[in-house]
Amino acid sequence: MKNTLKNFLRILGIELDDLKEDIEVMIGENKRRNESGKITNYVFMENMALFQNELHAIGAFRKIIDQTDIDKFTSLEGFIDDLKEKFREIARTHGYAEAGKICIERKINKVLKYVAGAIG
Repeated sequence: MKNTLKNFLRILGIELDDLKEDIEVMIGENKRRNESGKITNYVFMENMALFQNELHAIGAFRKIIDQTDIDKFTSLEGFIDDLKEKFREIARTHGYAEAGKICIERKINKVLKYVAGAIG
């Protein structure tokens, strides 16, 4: 089970890096659109606030992962449920945007399908 959890975390790390890169690309595009006058400064600032919020949510989720002892789990599903529960609480108390929560949970579910398919 420990190897399964480690594999899950390795793949999830790659997916989270990909998500972070996507957000950084959107930040760059948002800046270009603002500079070219395609969006107002208000829209630019709103978008930037959302993107920063999403990046903070990813960072908070990574901290949860780093602080979780995988040795105490006997199943992948139990491990994922624990991660999701901790993240939902952090997201609620820190006011993370729903978009960031949805993206992170989609990444978790994507990796779960992949890892579960590989072991099942």
